[in-house]
Amino acid sequence: MKSDATLACDSTFLVTDKNGEFSRDYDGFYSRDTRHVADYAVTLADNAVTTLELSDNGIGHREMYAADEDIEGARRISINREQLVQDGFHERITVTNTNLDTFEDTLTVAVTGTFDDIFEIRGHTDGIERSPSVESRENGAVFFYESSDGEFARSTAIDFDHSPADVSSTTDGPEIRTEFDFPLSLVRGESVTITVAIRPERTAADASNAFERALEGVRNRREWYDFDLQADSSIVSDEWHRVLETSVEDLRRLTLNTEHGPVLAAGTPWFATAFGRDSLISAYQTLSLTAEPAIGTLRLLADYQAETTDSFRAATPGKIMHEIRFGELAEQGIVPHSPYYGTIDATALFVVLLHETWEQTGNDELVTELRDNLDAALRWLDEHGDRDGDGFLEYPTDEGDDGGLTHQAWKDSNDGIVHPDGTHPEGTLAVAEAQGYYYDAKRRASELYRRVLDDERRADELEEQAATLADEFDRAFWLPEEEFYAVALDGDKEPIPSVTSNPGHCLWSGIIPESRADTVIDRLLSPEMFSGWGVRTLSAEHEAYNPLSYHLGSVWPHDSSLVALGMSRYGRTDGAQRIAEGLFSAAVERGTHRLPELFAGFDTDTTGNPVPYGAACEPQAWAAAAPLLCYSILEEDDR
Repeated sequence: MKSDATLACDSTFLVTDKNGEFSRDYDGFYSRDTRHVADYAVTLADNAVTTLELSDNGIGHREMYAADEDIEGARRISINREQLVQDGFHERITVTNTNLDTFEDTLTVAVTGTFDDIFEIRGHTDGIERSPSVESRENGAVFFYESSDGEFARSTAIDFDHSPADVSSTTDGPEIRTEFDFPLSLVRGESVTITVAIRPERTAADASNAFERALEGVRNRREWYDFDLQADSSIVSDEWHRVLETSVEDLRRLTLNTEHGPVLAAGTPWFATAFGRDSLISAYQTLSLTAEPAIGTLRLLADYQAETTDSFRAATPGKIMHEIRFGELAEQGIVPHSPYYGTIDATALFVVLLHETWEQTGNDELVTELRDNLDAALRWLDEHGDRDGDGFLEYPTDEGDDGGLTHQAWKDSNDGIVHPDGTHPEGTLAVAEAQGYYYDAKRRASELYRRVLDDERRADELEEQAATLADEFDRAFWLPEEEFYAVALDGDKEPIPSVTSNPGHCLWSGIIPESRADTVIDRLLSPEMFSGWGVRTLSAEHEAYNPLSYHLGSVWPHDSSLVALGMSRYGRTDGAQRIAEGLFSAAVERGTHRLPELFAGFDTDTTGNPVPYGAACEPQAWAAAAPLLCYSILEEDDR
């Protein structure tokens, strides 16, 4: 289910196939977790036009060059289609007669409206029966839907800069198909332009002016990320520089403009919303370039920080959210994402990002502003994150039965963590990387209290707690027979001795003692873990290893970039460089200069280029940010 051509702006996005057509069951125009358009087609005399080329011209803007062909294949008509996503989906269609004779025909724009929830597209079955309505108006139509209890309503406005000669609508269950006909009569060389604006609202728009305003908005979206990469040619090649440029473009696409400032959405098509873990890590990865997403993310997550206990949404006081949604299923309480707090690591990562932002910007005012949120986050870690008082962060594995996640760390698929024989662990889990984040949060918070908040007693307390946690982690998670760390402790406090990439994050956090660092790093760089393009999520020698799985042998670029950062922290620039080179090469070999959310864990010797994982998001924020983080590592190591 890979989105080959995606245009995105804020929480509004368009998903099509690689030719810009709606050809798959999840293609469509989406806004705030609702699909407003399930099909969109431009035809001449009921014949589909043939796409010759699709060109992506930047953030939220692309052009499609098409032609209508007669029965002998001669091109009678040239069609240029410019598409934009800004406040809605905008298209400017220019038809030119390239034939000797006068061309007379009818251009039809067909729009199929629907109001599917994003969770339904992803397979959630909820039993909601929708009966949307349509109203025609002079230059277009409006689709609208209201839930049976009147609590949820959505509309889709379709407006043209020409009045259609004929409008016809048919309804099929939850879908409405409306066709707009425009008669054409063009002499040789003559052109006509028809502009359409499709927006998630009811008010009419001047479609021609709306297109120009949207185009200006697309240009203006470069401003907050308007920086010169100035990549050092001694560090990166021209091809790698293109990877960096693509990463920046993808991050622009994924920027949410919130009242708190820019926040990076996790990815399209499935995660075009603010997250805890994903947005925090993406902001951390890009801090060397700009602090704006970090500041926006911290303020937004502080605003949504839990104040009460809500078992359905997995909320307890002080906890940082995992994910927020605005579709019907969330608003009606059918899914718990309003917001949902089922994550073990976002609260610690909130503290980590706050400190890192302060360290790189010297923004004492931000720390003072968020002091109450910092205090609450640290209380949550100790009082709720550590469920049984053993000093480790744990999460239950039985909340998936209530609509939540089975696993609440970054490997959050149902089989994200397994025993060496492939069986699933039982009881509460304490995953390795979360302990690293917990340690890092305490250590960093100690410095904030000492240097900014003028609380030496609290600073000393946190520093002592961090040291104790590091000792206990090493004692409980170290596997002497593997000379590596366990992926987690199970419900019986027994280590799960699967060799995974998770301890690589513990290098980033610094919880691993210097005496063990080289052993861990060498294992992560061994053939069983390093594919040549990145670090596998699970050892290739594991019983459950599957290079085509989601978390059991695939390569995640963000995961590898954090491992590389950890290696650099311990002075292993050799390992950091190998991983960085692997990720850059993967982006180049794919032919797109883009890293997807994940790809298969096959060796470079086995496949000539990274094998895609079908449902991977593209673009994905922390994957897009991975080359930027790797570049900052290479740049630092080169000094």
